[in-house]
Amino acid sequence: MAVLCLALIFLQIGPVSADTSIVASVGRFVITAHDLMDSYEFGPAFLKRKPDALRAHLEYMIYERLIALEAERLRYDTTRFVRDRVFALEEDLAVDELYRDEILSRVNLTEEEIGIGVVKARTNIRLRWIFTQDMFEATQIARKLEEGVPFDSLYALQFSPPERPDERVLETTLLELERNNPEFASQIAQIRSQEVTAPLEGPDGFYIVRVDEIWQNPLLTESEYQALKVEAVKVLRMVNADQLAKEYVHTMLIAANPVMKAAGFNIVRAYLAEKGLSRDTRIQWDIPSTFMTEAGPLPITASGEFVSRPLVSFAGQALTVRDYLRWFDIRQFQLKTSSLKSFNSSVKRTIWKMVQDNLLSQEAYWRGTDLRDTIQQETRKWEAKLLYLAGRSHLMRTITISDADVKRRFEEQQHQYVDGSGKLLSFDQARQHVWADLYREEERRVLLRAIQRLRKNYPVIVHEDIVRQLSSRIQRELSPIDVIFYKPGGTFPRVAF
Repeated sequence: MAVLCLALIFLQIGPVSADTSIVASVGRFVITAHDLMDSYEFGPAFLKRKPDALRAHLEYMIYERLIALEAERLRYDTTRFVRDRVFALEEDLAVDELYRDEILSRVNLTEEEIGIGVVKARTNIRLRWIFTQDMFEATQIARKLEEGVPFDSLYALQFSPPERPDERVLETTLLELERNNPEFASQIAQIRSQEVTAPLEGPDGFYIVRVDEIWQNPLLTESEYQALKVEAVKVLRMVNADQLAKEYVHTMLIAANPVMKAAGFNIVRAYLAEKGLSRDTRIQWDIPSTFMTEAGPLPITASGEFVSRPLVSFAGQALTVRDYLRWFDIRQFQLKTSSLKSFNSSVKRTIWKMVQDNLLSQEAYWRGTDLRDTIQQETRKWEAKLLYLAGRSHLMRTITISDADVKRRFEEQQHQYVDGSGKLLSFDQARQHVWADLYREEERRVLLRAIQRLRKNYPVIVHEDIVRQLSSRIQRELSPIDVIFYKPGGTFPRVAF
């Protein structure tokens, strides 16, 4: 149920703030007020405990850009790792502008639609479901339900440790269900409380859903009603936009008439299987690891000839296996591996996703959305982060810790290395912990020396008055929560630095 039936077609990033006043400049990189506040919001929690938290956070952003400048000096900006990802990010941002121009601008809501949305926002629903990947098995379960076997009995048979029954329970509102899974919501719209659906096909199998309970908040204050109305407008705009986007992409794909090549698909599948499946699974599913060439059978990774094969053709163009592998390497989609059928299906979905991305990118670049100032600024910001990663990796590769270093540290501070009961660990038991401690210390020294050196090489200017003004807008958080955010779907699942 967590898998959306309709994948996000466009990124739908929030609009870029108009606050572009420069807070700091580090060489050719600038940090705007928007950059600082956005980064601070999703930044590490330990900094928020400091008295001057925003200024401390800015200092780390400066460090990041100093290391990025060093990476640029070392020509890491010319490496495929950085170039491919910077271009992919620029593509995504350009497509997002296309989304605003072509989709969001066309979304209009009537008062009647908003009223219905508020009713749905007030209506709560509790669901449970039985899941199976096989249609025949789903039909058998549905027949048992018709014969009078209780849903609870069949539901309980679904679980074996470490699975828990509460993993297939959802309590939400009708409006949230429409937002998160519009196709599924429409399929259960006519189901009443205590009723069970026929098998519903999802992206990964078949669902038999029971509506346990439907209830509505009977009384609302004026402020609660207004809050629901704001939420309803937000969700309905998203739902309507998703439908418009789906139609937009469908029309584009029909016009392009893409055709997948069987030989190319088999090569792609073999590459992905080599990376992500065990040898036993590949043998069981009869996925070959060698392909025939004029020189005879060769392993899939042994010849550049295989990656040059066409994978899909559309609109007078062709994308090769190599194009796909580069695209997939950046995005790293999670493929289904529960069965050969689901694996093949998920590989095909990513290929069509690549075609869709390609068509949308071409349209966005043809319209010039990539040339807008906000897109150029956002691209440079992400470029700095990617260069920072490359520069930091370069610095970390200079760290060497010998066995003698590990042995000496253990002998000096043996009392620190104990098990859960307080018993001293042997050297062999503690070796990895000692090594990690030494590495962290050396990492801090290497980074500190690099930043001190780079501050002398590159000009750093901070507009302290603007930082103070921004600091006055935020409230100090004494107990911030440590969280890692990530974007699991959409065009480019980026980690939130």
